[in-house]
Amino acid sequence: MGRQIDLLLPGLFWDTALKQLNEQEYRPKNLERVLGKAKLSAEPGTDLTTTLFHRFGVSAAADCDLPAGAVTAISPERQSDGGYWALATPVHLLADRDRLILIRMAPQSIEKDYAKRLISRFNTHFETEGLSLVEVEQGQWCMKLSTLPEMTTSDIESVAGRHIEAFMPAGRDGAYWRGLLNEIQMLFYQEEMSQLKMSQGDPYVNGVWLSGFGVCPEIVNSYSALFGSHPLLSGLARLSKLPLNDLPDDITEAAAEDGDIAILITALLEAELNVDLSDWEKALSDTEQKLCNLLGAIDTDKDQLSIYTCKGHRFDVRNRWSILDLFKGDKSLYRIFGEASADRG
Repeated sequence: MGRQIDLLLPGLFWDTALKQLNEQEYRPKNLERVLGKAKLSAEPGTDLTTTLFHRFGVSAAADCDLPAGAVTAISPERQSDGGYWALATPVHLLADRDRLILIRMAPQSIEKDYAKRLISRFNTHFETEGLSLVEVEQGQWCMKLSTLPEMTTSDIESVAGRHIEAFMPAGRDGAYWRGLLNEIQMLFYQEEMSQLKMSQGDPYVNGVWLSGFGVCPEIVNSYSALFGSHPLLSGLARLSKLPLNDLPDDITEAAAEDGDIAILITALLEAELNVDLSDWEKALSDTEQKLCNLLGAIDTDKDQLSIYTCKGHRFDVRNRWSILDLFKGDKSLYRIFGEASADRG
């Protein structure tokens, strides 16, 4: 019996980048051939968060978030506290006339001392309201709460680079949290290091984006090994009692693992969140090469390779000979995306 190999490629179907790519001479022809000949299926999950949770058997309850904050925050020190958590992603809110555009701060751009100052300011200010921030890794913060609000939020992936109005917290407690987001914005704006960065024209944090409220769920794990680098995947690995392996430079090393495996490549998503078309094209070329190497290392007559776009699609790759038949099919990635979206709709 063969293995199941799940390859998650969030950011692959970034519509803005695909439109630009469609107007250029360069095309990722090997990737297009693979996807063009794969079996397309609708798949629960409209972003990386919902896709990952679905792969681990967790679905959102009505009018509730998926508990990304609690899973991301889990650690040996915090794994048994049963607390309420949310993601608190550091952002820069950019004024655009009378509206605000959300710019996701690249994690590596937030220096340790700067993060420490902002978190300390937040914790001192909101202590009486039972709120506190914790930095779980560079640029990834989580917020602990004393009570769980009745509302739903939008994942950072949905909001980055867009006006925030349509994505604000909704539900019975939404008004309070919308006000709190404004309060945090003023609080961080007043931080001395923020003022210094602003005067120098450097990126600075003037808010957080709150999402993923909840408590740690029960999960169902079917994997023997996990590869990738992402805070949510790290938490799911800890809940699964599995080590999370870094994505090797040679992806065939991951394919050498026994049992079912999941491989997460986030370079395309990072480019999308940073609204960087140049980085996205570089990541696309690198991802295409990794896919070719992976296909060369597995037996597609026995092993099942499934590619998840994290936009509601799954491509089940057929056997190697049909993939490498260069005389069949010539669909662009833009066309494949359009057909997949139409099929899902």
